[in-house]
Amino acid sequence: MQSIFDILLSFILMLLGFIVAAVAFVEVAARALLSSIGIHGQFQTVLLLCLLCALVVVAFRIFGRLLAVLLTAAFVVYLLHALLGVPHNIPVREKSPEKAINL
Repeated sequence: MQSIFDILLSFILMLLGFIVAAVAFVEVAARALLSSIGIHGQFQTVLLLCLLCALVVVAFRIFGRLLAVLLTAAFVVYLLHALLGVPHNIPVREKSPEKAINL
């Protein structure tokens, strides 16, 4: 159960990392393009902020359903994990005193 939850969380983090990398790439390219045509300073910041908002909206339009499915699956697995009471770690048996070597 824990490994399923870990896999779902890694998929979610991988998807979010992919989205952030794509947004950063587009932002760097747009910043270079705006600098090359002579737009600098606060006007460039405002344009890049508008571009960021548009990229976030587009990312959620494209990946929103996949992210929702992954988050729902992760919450279901977490709920099952909590309801079934599966321990988070494997208990380790302690050594019995009769097998211990005493000097």
